[in-house]
Amino acid sequence: MRHRSLARPLLRIVLPTLIALATVCVLVFGWFIFPAKAEPTKVDVVLVLAGANDGRHEYGAQLVEEGYADNFVVSNPNGSSDKVGYAHCAGNLRPEGAQSYCMDPYPVITSGEAMTFNGLAQQHGWDSVLIVTMRTHTQRVRTVFDQCYTGESTVLNVDNLGRSGVRKAVFHEIGGYIKFWLTAPCA
Repeated sequence: MRHRSLARPLLRIVLPTLIALATVCVLVFGWFIFPAKAEPTKVDVVLVLAGANDGRHEYGAQLVEEGYADNFVVSNPNGSSDKVGYAHCAGNLRPEGAQSYCMDPYPVITSGEAMTFNGLAQQHGWDSVLIVTMRTHTQRVRTVFDQCYTGESTVLNVDNLGRSGVRKAVFHEIGGYIKFWLTAPCA
C-alpha cells in the first residue's frame, strides 16, 4: 500500500520534468536544423566560411556569377591543402569577373573568421556581405557576425544536411555558442 502512494508523487514530478526536457531538446535541435531562411540581395562581397566540401564554395561562386557581388572571399586557413576552397579563391574555380581573395582567419574559429573578415572589409571599404555556411551553423554565424562585423550581413546556407552528422553538428554549435559567450572575443 505504501509503495503505491510514493509512485504517484514521483510520477507527478518525473513525468512533467521528462516532458519539459524533451520539449527543450526538440526546440533547440529545431532552431539549429531549421534556421530562418534568408534571401540573397546585392552586396559588396560574398564570403564562404571554411568547412566541409558540402557545396558551400560552389553556392558562393554561383551567387557572385549571378551578380549579387563583385568580390568573393573564401575563408581558407589550410591554404592549398584545402583543394576545393583554394580552387575557389585562387585557382581555376574562381567566379568569373570577380575579385577573389583567400582569407586566412585568426584564430581558426567562427569568431576569428568574423574578426579577420571585418578587418578585410574595412581595408576594402565593404559594407555588406552574404555569408555562406552549412545549415546547422547558420544561427551561430548570425550571432557572431552581428557582434564582430561592423557592416550588414546576411547568412545563407547550403541545404546539404547529412543525417549521420546532425546530432554531432548541433552539439558542436551549442559548444561554440557557450565558448563565444564565455570568451566574448568581439567585446
